[in-house]
Amino acid sequence: TLITRFSPHNICRGIMTSAEYNKDSQKKAWMMGGPVGMVAGLFGSLVGVGGGVLIVPIITGASGAVTVPQRIVTGSSLAAVISTGSVAALTYSDFGQVDFQAAAVLSAAAVLFAPAGARLTSRMDCNSLKKVLGYFLVGAGPLVLVKFFAFGFERGAQEELGTSDTPEGFKAEGGAPRPQEREWISMTTAMLAGTGACAGLASGLLGIGGGTIVTPLLALFTPLSQATIVGTSLLAMIPPSFVGLIQHNSLGNVDKRLAMSLAAGTAFGSMFGSNLAVRAPEGLLECLFGLGMVFLGWRTLRSIR
Repeated sequence: TLITRFSPHNICRGIMTSAEYNKDSQKKAWMMGGPVGMVAGLFGSLVGVGGGVLIVPIITGASGAVTVPQRIVTGSSLAAVISTGSVAALTYSDFGQVDFQAAAVLSAAAVLFAPAGARLTSRMDCNSLKKVLGYFLVGAGPLVLVKFFAFGFERGAQEELGTSDTPEGFKAEGGAPRPQEREWISMTTAMLAGTGACAGLASGLLGIGGGTIVTPLLALFTPLSQATIVGTSLLAMIPPSFVGLIQHNSLGNVDKRLAMSLAAGTAFGSMFGSNLAVRAPEGLLECLFGLGMVFLGWRTLRSIR
């Protein structure tokens, strides 16, 4: 997810710093890393979010089996996010389902704005913001399905007939873009930058992955296919997560063995999930995404204290 992590002691996150992390807990956490990572990688590669959204609550919630400080799980899970994004984005790219320019704009904006979000934590009511985010996700899932069933079949029929509702002035014929094209490109770039900025702010402010913001916004407000949206979002999360991993490691919040275990598991899970996604029949990925967003919204609302 894009950056959870520029302020590891973020008061909005409720990070546990007092839990004892002894050798026995470490070994149990390492054993959990692979299986948990597989599930997280499968989910993330289908929905377009980082695996941390499942990894952190599963491992920190397994109090009967292992005691791991949340800051360690949060920091270590970034390796899993990078693994999920890298493996899945490669598969999506092989099938032409990644918009590299869009990913670059999203990623750069998220990296720039995440520190600002972290600095705002002491000035804003994070629980109120989490409520807004939770209800947004719960509503976004069904809306994406409505959008697909209302417009997806019509767009598919137009493609089969070789027609399009794109204005003639927007169509390139080689050479420099027409004025209408330049305006459209500028608007699209601004929208992507704004989406990335929102994702970065939310990551720094609330400790959530930016993919939770990026993926539903792209699904609702762009004409990209769902597979391209997921592939682009997964690629965009890699650089910010790498920056966050370096920051957390410098603060001692990364268990390298746990990080490697999670990364290996998510690599396997995301390889399976992304190959399933690019071969999924029309409508299936949208349905999985809708259910995934409702689930994430529910978890966000449940986390409010």
